[in-house]
Amino acid sequence: MRIAKKPFQKVFGVAAWAFILLSCGPFPFPPRAASGDPGQLAEGKNQAGILRKADFIFGEVSRLRGEPILRPVRMKFKGRSFFNHYYRKILEKRYPPARKAALEKAYVFWGFLPPGADLIQTSLEAILKAESGLYDPSSQTLYIADWMSGDDQEETLAHELTHALQDQYFGLKAYLDQSAGRSIDEQFARAGVMEGEAVAISLDYSLGDSGTDFTQLPNIADWMNSFNEREARERRALGQKATVNPTVSFPYVYGTAFLQSYVKTYGWEGMDYLFRNPPTSTHQILHPETFFPRRHNPVQVYIDDLSRGPLEGWKQIWDDTLGEFGLATYLSQFLPREKAWNSASGWEGDRVQVYEDRVSRRLLGVGYVIFGDENSAEDFFNGFRDFLDAKYPTGGFRRSDDAVHWMALKGLGKDACVEKAGRRVVFVMETPSPLTPKILGALWNVIQTSPSGFRNLK
Repeated sequence: MRIAKKPFQKVFGVAAWAFILLSCGPFPFPPRAASGDPGQLAEGKNQAGILRKADFIFGEVSRLRGEPILRPVRMKFKGRSFFNHYYRKILEKRYPPARKAALEKAYVFWGFLPPGADLIQTSLEAILKAESGLYDPSSQTLYIADWMSGDDQEETLAHELTHALQDQYFGLKAYLDQSAGRSIDEQFARAGVMEGEAVAISLDYSLGDSGTDFTQLPNIADWMNSFNEREARERRALGQKATVNPTVSFPYVYGTAFLQSYVKTYGWEGMDYLFRNPPTSTHQILHPETFFPRRHNPVQVYIDDLSRGPLEGWKQIWDDTLGEFGLATYLSQFLPREKAWNSASGWEGDRVQVYEDRVSRRLLGVGYVIFGDENSAEDFFNGFRDFLDAKYPTGGFRRSDDAVHWMALKGLGKDACVEKAGRRVVFVMETPSPLTPKILGALWNVIQTSPSGFRNLK
């Protein structure tokens, strides 16, 4: 068995902002980046060789995971036109025109999608840039890119065949099913388990007979963050624009880091519990001690549709839970990465909404966040205050103190405000000035459900 000579960041292929677009429903698993020449197709004897290698690798995945193969996996070679059509069909089904338009507006408002970008085309381009193969749970088939180079074959096959083995034991189509109305935050957490295991097995396969395994490596998340920051500094020193997204791909990186701790404690046999009772928040993935040995589930927050109250004449177009990772990603747009992530680290629950004026089509955003203690709430309040100051030109402050930071947005007739009380923080973005007090008042009357599902893992 070979020992990998390539750096481990090769395994992590999808930027976090793109995964936000792709994480809202059952979806084939985003592939690793491919470096093969599209003109060099894996044909004839080469295809037969890849299939023989895949059979061997599937056996190794089974051995490393400690789970017997229940049935062979169908494997097919496909070209770029197949993958283009395949993904586009899924995206168009997931995003019918009305939903697509609403999501585009909401994602642009929060900075998760560039202005004017097409949701489907942006998602499709992000996927195809990293294409080398995928396992599809609907057809239980591994589709292999027919241009995949020899250098990419083993790690791609190990990763995707791990998904095939997961599917045989846990049913990944149901695992990713969106009919239960799971939030973005919960989808990220579930993906962290699924992709984290695939990365972990790929790493163990790559490590071969080195006498170590992925649990003994340095923390994957810390390693990747350090690598990305170092690369960004080197590019800046050369007068080049930093191109590495400081928020690396969550499910691949943080999911693997979570499993480094979990598998070290419970072994691979502990994955059965993890797939049947997965984490429900990115906070649990980022802070494994909140998941085991004693599980602490997040607080569920519900905000009424404000168009039936202070926002009469407006329409709610988006309502979701961003979670610790989503809020940190959002704040990172205008704050240093470390400050943004520290600001959100005490998260226990949130709800965020976007509304559109039915006449002018203007947008506004509102949010409610609860934290584990008052110090964490204060950290978020201070971070969000600095975020607002960096994001918006101010036309003055209606109030700014230790509990409220309420700014008038210069020349817009709108406000932005963040307010803290105990462990709770509410915020409003781009609200018409006459409506701001009413909206803030309504946000303090939200429903929050205490965490459930406390359970000791032995």
